[in-house]
Amino acid sequence: PRHHPPPSAMPIVVAYWSIRGLGAPLRMICEYAGEEYEAKTFEAKGKKRTYEGLDKSCWFVDAKPALLEKNALMNLPYVIDGDVVVTQTVACLMYLGRKLKLVGDKPEDYVKVEQIVCEAQDLRNACIKEFYGGNPESWAKLLAGPVKTSYAKFEAWLTQQGTVYTAGAAPTAGDFHLWEMLDQLELLARSNSMASPLAEFPKLKKLHAALRAEPKMQKYFDGVLYKLPVNNIMAQFGCEYIEGQEKA
Repeated sequence: PRHHPPPSAMPIVVAYWSIRGLGAPLRMICEYAGEEYEAKTFEAKGKKRTYEGLDKSCWFVDAKPALLEKNALMNLPYVIDGDVVVTQTVACLMYLGRKLKLVGDKPEDYVKVEQIVCEAQDLRNACIKEFYGGNPESWAKLLAGPVKTSYAKFEAWLTQQGTVYTAGAAPTAGDFHLWEMLDQLELLARSNSMASPLAEFPKLKKLHAALRAEPKMQKYFDGVLYKLPVNNIMAQFGCEYIEGQEKA
């Protein structure tokens, strides 16, 4: 597990839908590391907030069949690094973390990163059904219930570690996965005139603010990838471009 994948002559390909979703943490890892990469995107077409007329053929018809020949597990997101083709969110995060040396310096750090990646994935899984099928009333329950429970775990972890980030003084792979969920949930609360979910969790709030202010990340935050919709077009929350940036 401590093997660092070798460098590739070609830029890494990080592929996902043309949204932030699960693609954002993978893109952010590359941005933070200063790694040249291609952010490949696939656009789901249709009408906002409904599955009616949904068209995902650009992925399922045009792209996925050929990629299945390279990896029988193929799905989005995926990472291609030379001859290596990786799918599954957690595997992609850990692959990039190892390659770009964002899994800590010691074996015990690696285990911390792995746990945070999995815990952040649990948080996302608790939210995603609500993002796509919920409403303001159910979102309020989401924030007061599962989100608060999850945040309390992360806050306690940060207290135990005594560091700004989850595995040290600098961000590691798990922090990007966690950060994206924190940011999406802040957006959910803000766009529905609800209190910030981070308000009661000072250490998590500090982590979120620290990564947002990280100089290595400003090109990303100022660029088009951060302004993509949070979720796909059929989602009840996050199907629109942020900061009023609707597509023409």
